[in-house]
Amino acid sequence: MIDFLARLLGYVMKGCYWLTNNYVVALLLFAVAMQLLLCPFGIKQQKNMVKQARLRPKEMAIRNKYKGRTDQVTLKKMQNEIMELYQKEGYSQLAGCLPLILQLVIIFPLYQVVIRPLEFISGLGEGACGELAKHLGLSGNAVQVQLCSWLQSSENINSLAPVDGVISQATIDTIKGLSTIPNVSMFGQDLGINPWDAFGQSYWWLIFIPVLNLGFMYLSQFLSRKMSYQNPQAEQMNNSSMKIMMYVLPLMTMFITFQFAAAIGIYWIFRTLLSMLQQFIFYKTMPYPQFTEEDYKKAEREMRGTRKNKKSEAEYVVQPGQYRSLHHIDD
Repeated sequence: MIDFLARLLGYVMKGCYWLTNNYVVALLLFAVAMQLLLCPFGIKQQKNMVKQARLRPKEMAIRNKYKGRTDQVTLKKMQNEIMELYQKEGYSQLAGCLPLILQLVIIFPLYQVVIRPLEFISGLGEGACGELAKHLGLSGNAVQVQLCSWLQSSENINSLAPVDGVISQATIDTIKGLSTIPNVSMFGQDLGINPWDAFGQSYWWLIFIPVLNLGFMYLSQFLSRKMSYQNPQAEQMNNSSMKIMMYVLPLMTMFITFQFAAAIGIYWIFRTLLSMLQQFIFYKTMPYPQFTEEDYKKAEREMRGTRKNKKSEAEYVVQPGQYRSLHHIDD
């Protein structure tokens, strides 16, 4: 399935390169196209969070009803009442998870397209790419981007010769017959280089690509928390794990982009910026409802009124020898 989706997305990437004739600019167009493709899922998720936010006063009224009680029976009863509220109001937690799952399904093949330009733009088979990489002693997840840089030189291509067990004459003929080899340079600088190898070199400025990834990823995490609805349960829990993710995930991203070709790090910057822009637009066009203290008090009064009605409508049938309990702890 991932390979099938990657082939479909590969046609989009090939079209972006055909329009620009530059791999980095094509990555920008591809990032915009993918953001538009995933936009309906984002809209669905935002609407679902807005629906949940509208239930906040009633949900808080239920939580306040059991405030201070931490036994498992009470907590389970509280969760059941919250689930009943969600069901009554037509809110589904699964509806918020489904868009995320669908986005993940698309993201995996999406990155395959980004890191394998020789396959999806030039049409060079995976086996041929592997033979050429082995011949040149290259390895890594984004090795095809590095191969694009090497193949930009006609001298390099003409110098290829078959080596038993490494690269065949058929592979060399296929490489020499390629009509398109992605140009992975920007401002005259080869972006097939890993930023980690840029220390002490004339192209040392490539190290800023992972650093920018760190900064933009951290900013994205910060804005996401500010512009996303926070569930009351999450607010009451110890959010130390969320803080750890907020700092660890950007650091992991920076570490990974140091190991990948610089062009891949630039693509991640494009995606992060576009994601922030999309979230800001959603935040403004589909805002979360704002509540006053009176709204929360009103929800609690409605909750107390509902409980009184249920109590007055209850039918108590007492058989001879049985006694009705006078202890209503939840009331």
